[in-house]
Amino acid sequence: MSVVKEDKTNLSSRVYSYLRERLINHELVPGDMLVRRDVAAKLGVSVAPVLEAFVQLESEGYIESIPRVGTRVRSVRMEDVRGQLLVREALECQAARLYCGKTVAQHESALYRLAEDIQRTTHTPRGNWRAEVRFHHELVSLAQVPFLTKEFDRITKLGLFMQVSMIVADDPEIESSNHVQLITDLQTTNPDEAERLIRSHIRMGKADLL
Repeated sequence: MSVVKEDKTNLSSRVYSYLRERLINHELVPGDMLVRRDVAAKLGVSVAPVLEAFVQLESEGYIESIPRVGTRVRSVRMEDVRGQLLVREALECQAARLYCGKTVAQHESALYRLAEDIQRTTHTPRGNWRAEVRFHHELVSLAQVPFLTKEFDRITKLGLFMQVSMIVADDPEIESSNHVQLITDLQTTNPDEAERLIRSHIRMGKADLL
């Protein structure tokens, strides 16, 4: 019984990962219809794990089920982008309160390398966004709260899907320069100041959204 359950979970995860990557890479765009049997046939699985993946993707805001119509890729609204940004901000601000100070100093070299990656990718928007996410993932992981890091990864992947769908982008030139200074600033031992710094960083250039 347990083996069968585990196999089913693995299949559902594989379908979920496959579909989410296609959504993030804009291979599936808002309005595209998703047919369970077609996805199952494509991946060589039964319909059951596809249904489970659909349920998860719908709960996370990627797709929607419409009665008598079917399942389709969800159109992204501005309030969705705003909500995603606020959740990311809340996660990062809490993480900053936990990792600020010596922890940042101890990982300074690795953080600077990630900041340099952001600088090198300023002319490739998607690559720049991914480099920025890697930088912030490293910061959040310094809090040493796995669940917090997992939620950060989930919400930032949704953010990439939204940015690609709505062509909502940051100014890479501004972003890249800020990350270097942020590494120094976050070595403060004051959690309130660390939270303020991260909030200000995330909100830079996003006043219209908030």
